[in-house]
Amino acid sequence: MKRKYILLLALIVFLSQNLIAQDNEIALAKIHYNFVHINDTTQLDKNHHSEMVLYLGQHSSFYTDYTNKRMEEALRKQVESPSFDGSLTITGIGSGTPESYYTVPARNLLQQTYSLNGENYLVDEEFPELNWKVGQETKIIGGYNCQRAETHFKGRDYIAWFTTDIPFQAGPWKLQGLPGLILEAADSKNEVQFKYAGFDKIETSGLTVGIPENTIKTNKKALTNLIEAVSKNPAAAMKASSQGGGSSSASPLDSIIDPSKIKSISITKDAVSKSPITNNPIELED
Repeated sequence: MKRKYILLLALIVFLSQNLIAQDNEIALAKIHYNFVHINDTTQLDKNHHSEMVLYLGQHSSFYTDYTNKRMEEALRKQVESPSFDGSLTITGIGSGTPESYYTVPARNLLQQTYSLNGENYLVDEEFPELNWKVGQETKIIGGYNCQRAETHFKGRDYIAWFTTDIPFQAGPWKLQGLPGLILEAADSKNEVQFKYAGFDKIETSGLTVGIPENTIKTNKKALTNLIEAVSKNPAAAMKASSQGGGSSSASPLDSIIDPSKIKSISITKDAVSKSPITNNPIELED
């Protein structure tokens, strides 16, 4: 047990020495998706689901989880209400997705960041060269004219709906390469779905598209080993992370309200819980 803890600590320290800096560009718009993945085919009602957001820059995009941000918005709304009496209600709003993806098509660049124990780890990915077949079928999504396209990627046949009404060429996850913005996409079995949930221009300055600050550069093998170690012993991983120079993630409450002013917290679980078993990964092929 002690030896495993020491090895885990050594791995975290090693990874922490590879902090990177990233040049980001201004975010011009964002598109929200409701992401659904049937990760366990034996429990169809216990799927992975979360709200995702794709931040769009002039030359790049960043696809990431929006669950914590949505929770912060809900908590802030409660706190700022004139009727707030110190009692908070926290409602589960998704499974949460630790993977984020940064894409720069002009550079054939795709990078994944993985959030774990309050740290972000960066892994270079192979840039996907998708062979899209654009059809003639059209439909309206969110008030935008969309056109159908199909491709085969990582063992799945995907159908995507993209629009040229919005001046961006990007899409959720690793789906890109169409002459427009992908508003919806799903595989042929509807086991992986990216459902359109809104588009907004970003008027405020300061929000950027790119890899988060202090992200730790690593490789797939090292990250996989760390994820497995953390899943087997979360407590030891938290302790090793703090002693190895890692930071613990702040609670969404910290930036919203003085904890001493909270009288009670009521937590409502999400109606749909994710199965801990994954026998149906998103990527069926390497």
